[in-house]
Amino acid sequence: MVELIYIDETGSSGKGAKNQPLLTLAAVIVPETQVQPLAVSLKQLASKHLGGVPKNFEFHGVEVWGGAGHWKDKTPECQLAAFRDVIDLLATHEIQVAYASIHKSRLHRKYNGSADANSYLLAMQFLLEKIEKRGSSELKIVVADEAKEHQSSAIKLVSDLQSYNLGVVPGRKLERVIDSVHFARSSDSPGVQLADMVAFALQRKQYKKDSHPNAVTALNGIYEAIISARLTYRDVWPSGS
Repeated sequence: MVELIYIDETGSSGKGAKNQPLLTLAAVIVPETQVQPLAVSLKQLASKHLGGVPKNFEFHGVEVWGGAGHWKDKTPECQLAAFRDVIDLLATHEIQVAYASIHKSRLHRKYNGSADANSYLLAMQFLLEKIEKRGSSELKIVVADEAKEHQSSAIKLVSDLQSYNLGVVPGRKLERVIDSVHFARSSDSPGVQLADMVAFALQRKQYKKDSHPNAVTALNGIYEAIISARLTYRDVWPSGS
């Protein structure tokens, strides 16, 4: 048996990133027997909530929650129901969750800006090390959302951690992660889409920006479902205020 570790990030770059203190990498750990069933389930949910599966459709947390893209004509109730249905697939398909977060401004202060470019790699290292420590004995294949500015460095990071216990910082040797880290477009990977939804919900809960009672209630339920599936996590690093 092999487990597929699908990873997506939030808070690193792009629109709104400057207003997000954390860079978070979230992983969904999918048993190989559940990879195809997960893909089928996501298509069924798209059909259920959109009346069909649009061409080139993919689930994006920011679009589902914010009513953008294919969700722009849907009611908030439909958006929240769709988001919860996707997160409920964690339990349906026996999928576990792991995540690691880097506090960008604290990292900047700790190293006087010299480590700012390493926030993604640090989160990747901490995430994989925690999965190595707490996960099952099954071999693991890592698939991450495209991150063009980080891909070469991330591939080297995983290779170094497989050979030694030294990544961006001294750490744990990866003995169960086989092959390299593979990067895929989210549109081609249902697992990455699920990781995107989890990452968005974790960040949304962290920032506490929702005020409407229905949104707060829905997010609390989504967060609890994620925590119920949580294998491990890394406390926000660096610590401090």
